Amino acid sequence: MQVSSPATGSMAVRRIALGISHVLSPIILATLLLLLSPLRDASVSWAEAVVAALFTTVIPWLLLAAAKLRGKVTDLHVTVRHQRHRIYAMTAGLIVCGLVVLWLMDASAGIFREVYCMLLGLMVVAIINIWWKVSVHMAVGSYVILQTAGQNPQLMPWVLLFIAVLSWSRVRSFQHTATQVCGGVAVGIAIHYAHEAMALVLG
Repeated sequence: MQVSSPATGSMAVRRIALGISHVLSPIILATLLLLLSPLRDASVSWAEAVVAALFTTVIPWLLLAAAKLRGKVTDLHVTVRHQRHRIYAMTAGLIVCGLVVLWLMDASAGIFREVYCMLLGLMVVAIINIWWKVSVHMAVGSYVILQTAGQNPQLMPWVLLFIAVLSWSRVRSFQHTATQVCGGVAVGIAIHYAHEAMALVLG
C-alpha cells in the first residue's frame, strides 16, 4: 500500500484550499450577489442588477485580467499588496460611473444601497491596505453571506460554516495569516451593518 509523505499531503491540502479560494473568489461572490438582487428585493429590476454588476465587478475584473496579461499584476487575486492601489482606484472610478448610470435609470433604492456598500467596503479595504494586508476574500465573503442570509437566524449556522471554510482556505493556501483573515471578516460584518443602517435611515 502506497503511503503519501507529509509533504505530499500538505500540497494536496493546499490545492484544495486554493480551489475553494478560486470558487469563492470576491469577483464571483459579489457578482452573484448583485445579479441575484431582484430575488432578495422585489423593488430591484433585473436591468438594474445587470448594470450594477457590470460596473462594480465584471468590467473591473476584465480590466484586471488585461493587467495580468500585461504583467502589471502577478495574479488575479492581486496578492502583492503594493499592486492593489491602482486596482482599487480603477474599480472605485467604475463603481461611481455605475452609480451615475443607475441614477439616470432612476433605479431603486435597494440596488443603490448594495452598490454604495460595495464602494464603502472597497474604500475601507484600500485605506487599511496602505499599512496592512487585509483579506479581501474574507471581507467580500463575509458581507455576501450575511446579505444572503438577511434577517433569518435559522441560517446563521450556515453563515458561520461558510466563513469558517473560506477562512480555512485562505490560511491553508498560505495567502493570508489568521489575523489578516479575522480583519477581513470584521470589515465584511461592518459593511453588512452599514447596509442595515442605510436601509433604516434612507429607506
